[in-house]
Amino acid sequence: IIDISRNFFQDIVSPILAQEYPDEFAQMAFGVWGLGSEALRLDDDYSRDHHWGLRIDALMPAELFSTKREAILTTLNANLPQSYQGHSLGEQAVTGAGINPEPLEGFLGRTIGLTHPPETYEEWLSIPEEDIIHAINGEVWHDPTGEFTAIRSVLQGYYPEPVRLRRIAHWCRYFSGMGAYALKRAILRDNDYYANITFTRAIRLAVQLAFLLERRYFPYDKWTYARFIELPRLAAPMQPLVDEAVKLSTPWERKLELLD
Repeated sequence: IIDISRNFFQDIVSPILAQEYPDEFAQMAFGVWGLGSEALRLDDDYSRDHHWGLRIDALMPAELFSTKREAILTTLNANLPQSYQGHSLGEQAVTGAGINPEPLEGFLGRTIGLTHPPETYEEWLSIPEEDIIHAINGEVWHDPTGEFTAIRSVLQGYYPEPVRLRRIAHWCRYFSGMGAYALKRAILRDNDYYANITFTRAIRLAVQLAFLLERRYFPYDKWTYARFIELPRLAAPMQPLVDEAVKLSTPWERKLELLD
């Protein structure tokens, strides 16, 4: 849907805004990013039953958002076609899956928790890794000021090495103590409830650790496996172990062996 949305923006939306709101258009960034499988190019047939369709994300300064958002959306609503390349528009074009403007500061605040790119190790460590993905995924088609693109560029450069090593150390400790060690104790006590909890946590940590070792951000859980099997070095040796471990038919003792 990103490709169709890009064409929709370039063919229909961009000319309208350039003509009707040239000053405001020069301060806005457009593209697809943020939440949703489509922003990761992982949308499939199952994605179409909720919040799916043409999508344009837009960022603008907070003052512009508060003073011009409604006028811009009203103008677009009055000038958009009823459909584009087989996709119905109507009211959905500017609500839900459609054109979704928000303040740049607001978007950054709800994703990385900062209104600027991270500048210190502490700021890097404060950002949930899955949420960095929401700020760097998808595409940017229009960003005349370059502000959002510059922030994305810093994040796409990945963690500073001391931060990456710190996170690797944490993940190793979590995997060992809350994972393999805890699973063995659960097996010894015949505690299937805790065994399920700690095994699931351990396999998740193991896969996420592979991303850290490959210097790639991991996405939120729903899509971690899809990105895991694309890792250039660790997917090949790890995927067979992960696939066997997560099968319900694999006994607990074997799951523990696979974790080890």
